[in-house]
Amino acid sequence: MQPKQAVRIAYIALVASVCTLPLIGSFFGWGSQSTENRTMLTLPKLLETTEDTTRIDTRYTAKLGDYYAEHFGFRQELVTADAWLNETLFGRSVNDKTTVGRDGWYYLNETLGDYTGEAALSERGIYRLQKTIALMNGYAEDNNITMLFFAAPNKNSIYPEHMPRHIRRSSQPTNLDRLNRVMGGRSYYLDIKSELLSLRESQPRDIYLRHDSHWNNLGALAAYNAIQRSLNAHIAQYDYLPVTVEEADITETRVAGDLTNTLYPSLEKTDVQYDLGIAQNFAADRPLTDLMAEINTTCQGRYYSAICYRDSFFNALIGVMSNAFAKVRYTRAFPYDMTAARSGGCQIAVVEIAERHLPLLLEKAPIMEAVQTRLPGKRGYANAEQPCSFADNGEFLLFSGRLGDWAPLRDNSDIYIELRGVGSGKSYVYEAFPICEGRASTDDGFSVRIGKYSLPNDEYDIYLHVGDSNGTVYAKLILEP
Repeated sequence: MQPKQAVRIAYIALVASVCTLPLIGSFFGWGSQSTENRTMLTLPKLLETTEDTTRIDTRYTAKLGDYYAEHFGFRQELVTADAWLNETLFGRSVNDKTTVGRDGWYYLNETLGDYTGEAALSERGIYRLQKTIALMNGYAEDNNITMLFFAAPNKNSIYPEHMPRHIRRSSQPTNLDRLNRVMGGRSYYLDIKSELLSLRESQPRDIYLRHDSHWNNLGALAAYNAIQRSLNAHIAQYDYLPVTVEEADITETRVAGDLTNTLYPSLEKTDVQYDLGIAQNFAADRPLTDLMAEINTTCQGRYYSAICYRDSFFNALIGVMSNAFAKVRYTRAFPYDMTAARSGGCQIAVVEIAERHLPLLLEKAPIMEAVQTRLPGKRGYANAEQPCSFADNGEFLLFSGRLGDWAPLRDNSDIYIELRGVGSGKSYVYEAFPICEGRASTDDGFSVRIGKYSLPNDEYDIYLHVGDSNGTVYAKLILEP
């Protein structure tokens, strides 16, 4: 046998072995287990049997292909090897959820739009965020509830220097920076980004996890203490409970990061987390490992009750928050059901959302009864009709839609619904959320829920007003089911 021929045969044998290894592994069940946090496909059946018939599944081969893609032998090892080669040789990620940064840092792809400026909202969009939060607070105040709202910053907002060089950071302020500027000084709004940037300068340790998209316990503790300071400043005789951690009490532990877990499923790639030595003085209705569910906690010796509208950033806050309140309800439900704060007897409502999710606030209006208000300035009739979707869910009357051409919409325009009693002649005015249900990018939407039994029994003419503090232009509302 010639040397060249031997090399060819060896090469063919090697390629054939590599190609058949996953199939052999699948047969013996080697290395096909998944570490992904989702339900894996089950082996499909060629024949589908019902009560009446048995027939061949025409999608059997497609289903079998999908099943094999999830279960082929040594899948986790091959996925890990592919990720390692791409990161080592090219500095890139093979996962569409993760960006490989520098110096061992990883970032969530969903945050890139904020970083590059591609996710920047219009000026109207920022005003809509501001107005949405203000209306939520108005409802809370009307029900004697103290509300606090804050956005948890993206990791690349606090640690931009580890981002890849080829991804250019925008020179313009982010949505969160712009929101912080317009909301500054309001008692119900917390600028957590400034808190964390200040902490970063004074804290030698990281305050975000390098292999995860979230802050670590040190970053979360800074957010908690900001919450406590704000409540203490605005509630008379508040049951203040700041938390300080002594250096000797901090110990390092190792945790798996959500960004590297899917990249390297067969490699134990862990991150440094800090155990702050804070005792758990509360009781929970379920294990705190089940963080996707609603959680309720109680703590002896505390006075106030709170509800926390949250996402995954709040996971690291649950321990310290639960120590501070007699009762806490943690909910991930969206849109925010503000009526739950009132029905639950809560004195405090904390609303947290990740920076990257701020535009989601403009997709669906919070569930709450609109607070009565007054129309500002002068009024002018547009001699027009405004179509409006209408729904009666038994508790609320929901009016929603998009403004017609008659409406002089500006960046700072507010939207009101006025109901004029035909019999009484009295007028009832409610400010609407500047939201078109399910369409976050639509700047001309409106949505308002009016308590079904909050109005006297009468017939009403309904009008929609658009304007600012100087006055409004209005049109008659035409209801559509």
